[in-house]
Amino acid sequence: MRKLLWVSIPAAIVIMYFSLSNDSTNDEYIAAIEEQIDARKRFLEFSDQSPFKQYDKEYKEPSYFPIDDAYRVDAKVQRIEKREVIIIQNSEGKDESYLKYAWLSFSLKGQSLKLLVLKPIGFASVDILFCGFADETSGITTYGGGRYLDIKLGKSNRVTLDFNLAYNPYCAYVDGYTCPLPPAENILPVGIEAGEKDFSRDI
Repeated sequence: MRKLLWVSIPAAIVIMYFSLSNDSTNDEYIAAIEEQIDARKRFLEFSDQSPFKQYDKEYKEPSYFPIDDAYRVDAKVQRIEKREVIIIQNSEGKDESYLKYAWLSFSLKGQSLKLLVLKPIGFASVDILFCGFADETSGITTYGGGRYLDIKLGKSNRVTLDFNLAYNPYCAYVDGYTCPLPPAENILPVGIEAGEKDFSRDI
């Protein structure tokens, strides 16, 4: 079993961050998201680090919800100053330790929500932080083990969360990986119909 402490798949290629001005069109936004999704698909199909390549599995393209900018939200960042360890379970039911790093508070579908952002222990210079989440689509139209968002926090107390870029852990594609599950704090009481859908292994 390969242990996936948490690997940001887009980070294995090049993580592309973009800012959109107020006068940017919806078409420009959709094209920017599609570019990042296509880069991830190319990684999964061709990279030697892809779970398909590592386990000699036939590649099948993942599917996504239609891109919807309603799922791109502005979040308030509340950094956690006190060093605090959180124990979360992985897909094998074993405990894994992370540091609580920040809370991200935002509104979606008329609800006030928040997500807990975690930092892997033992990785001092991690720029991309871990945010695993589950929602009311989990186990129905999306992967039952939850999905991931890559979070990069600068000095600002605001950050954009784009659920159109939510992606599945390796465990969704092949057996053989052990993946961290979302903490209880990140089980959202809404359906996030954005980002990557559940993966069918039937080929």
